[in-house]
Amino acid sequence: MPIFQYEAKLLNGEIKKGKIDAVDENAVRTALRAMNCYPLMIKEEGKGNIDLGKFASVKTKDIAIFCRKFSYILVSGMNIVKALEILKDETENRKLAEAVTMLYDDVQKGRGLSVSMKNYSVFPEMLVNMVAVGEASGNLDGIMVRMADYYDKEFEQSQKVKQAMTYPVIIAIVAIIVVNLLIIFVLPKLLGSMMEEPDSLPLSTQILLGISNFMRTYWYIILFVVAALIALIKIRKKNEKSIERDRTKLRIPIFGKLSLKVAQAKFARTFGMLLSSGLPVIESMEISSRVLGNKYLEFLLEQCVEDVKRGVSISASLKAKNVFSTMLIQMIKIGEESGTLDDILSKTAVFYDKEAETATAQMTTMIEPLIIIVLAVVVGFIILSIILPMYDSFEAISNIIKIYFLTY
Repeated sequence: MPIFQYEAKLLNGEIKKGKIDAVDENAVRTALRAMNCYPLMIKEEGKGNIDLGKFASVKTKDIAIFCRKFSYILVSGMNIVKALEILKDETENRKLAEAVTMLYDDVQKGRGLSVSMKNYSVFPEMLVNMVAVGEASGNLDGIMVRMADYYDKEFEQSQKVKQAMTYPVIIAIVAIIVVNLLIIFVLPKLLGSMMEEPDSLPLSTQILLGISNFMRTYWYIILFVVAALIALIKIRKKNEKSIERDRTKLRIPIFGKLSLKVAQAKFARTFGMLLSSGLPVIESMEISSRVLGNKYLEFLLEQCVEDVKRGVSISASLKAKNVFSTMLIQMIKIGEESGTLDDILSKTAVFYDKEAETATAQMTTMIEPLIIIVLAVVVGFIILSIILPMYDSFEAISNIIKIYFLTY
């Protein structure tokens, strides 16, 4: 009988490691659950299995699919336990599937779904709070539908930004590769014997040859410098206050405005949905501030929460921060005065989604020709540096021929 190594989580949160004899992996899982252990990793000894599940990440799309499937099962009339039993086997993402399996075990023991979800970091804070609302109101299936729509929209928005940046990034990478190939391999072969007398070559050609020789001779120094720069950037990110770093990001031309529009759309959509679900204003603002992906904006919204606690209106507090757009502030003010803040925020989110799409398209339109121009200048300089010495050689040969015929 094969021996399996396992890593499991106990009820008190401790991690237990050990070995067990079993027919297969499923038998190991069953045995561990009987001992009130939640399996995190199982592998057969001697096979050298690599547990890739540890390195998996749970993306917004995975959460959206989870919520959508959950809602369908609940609408069909099944209870939460049965829904989780189905989902733990149907969830494709390994890390999320393990969390759902542990949720299933928790709920079977009588724990609340939202209470159990708090113990697993793969579930976003917002989803946990909305599930709690659904449990209290008896409308968990409806909440799951709304959360699926919400995460679908979040995933769609992020994909549009990534897709818009894909083409410029590919062009930039290809440009760097082409330029390096020209300098390192093509240039020395084309110039050939001319490199023996570099002082007679044009200045641009001498500069290019110097770069070529350095790159071919000291390539390891270049690799070391690049690696050192990457390491320094990572160290700086760790040491630098994230609030100041994210504040600087908002000041970057073009990119800063796009980031702010995306963040405002996310804030309006999240805040509006939480309010419409029945969560208090303060709690809704606190949760909304933590989904923006920008620590500086989160810091400002935390200050707004404190202002609202003191009796200041949301719109007045946001206006005082002098960061958020005038339209967002005005729409929130109208919502506060009319008592329809949740509905107005939802409509405002749609507006900012379109604004972000437009800004993304404009950014792509500006970046693409800029990259092409830079590439044209660099390649043009290289070609000119190659042609000039050849032209001088042809001119010298032509003069020799002319002198020969004039003499004879």
